[in-house]
Amino acid sequence: MTSQLETIGTNSSFVNLNSIEGVKIDLRYATTQNFMSRNVYGDFRTAFLHRDAASMLARAAQSLRRDHLGFSLLIFDALRPRSAQRILWDYVKGTDQERYVANPDRGSVHNYGCAVDLTVMNREGKELDMGTGFDVFLPLSQPQLEAQFLASGELKAEHHQNRLILRSAMVEAGFRQLSHEWWHYDAFSGDEVRKRYQIVE
Repeated sequence: MTSQLETIGTNSSFVNLNSIEGVKIDLRYATTQNFMSRNVYGDFRTAFLHRDAASMLARAAQSLRRDHLGFSLLIFDALRPRSAQRILWDYVKGTDQERYVANPDRGSVHNYGCAVDLTVMNREGKELDMGTGFDVFLPLSQPQLEAQFLASGELKAEHHQNRLILRSAMVEAGFRQLSHEWWHYDAFSGDEVRKRYQIVE
């Protein structure tokens, strides 16, 4: 897995996200801080996106800094080769978590380098509290249910406001929010990605 990901850095179609101002990296699938509690990426710690999505991410980071001085984007996952997608899929297949992981036979937008999982860090370098953590597959994590959970008090106004800070920057840059994960944004629709871009195996 590590050697395969390293070759991506030599492909001009992809951008190392460390090169974007206002973006920091914490690849959670290269740690045990994910829903599998397993390191999927080995020693690899570099995040890439297709250059088209990366240019959008740069605009989002710029927008965030404009509206919230000193804030930055923290990347949890970006380009994810389909070989890694198969590991995630095998873990959730046949469980209630299956809806949160794309079937690798069709491919995730992540597998094309056109999706990103992320959050916001404040001026002190701390993650904003979004009400749930990354990879917490609960209804409370779903943007489509925020009104319901705000009404019940399970989602606090502060948590919702923090999600809106991220959402505003990303949507302004052209990203699409995934309806059931507050941390996931697609640069383009799945159909468009599969027509225009090549999957990374």
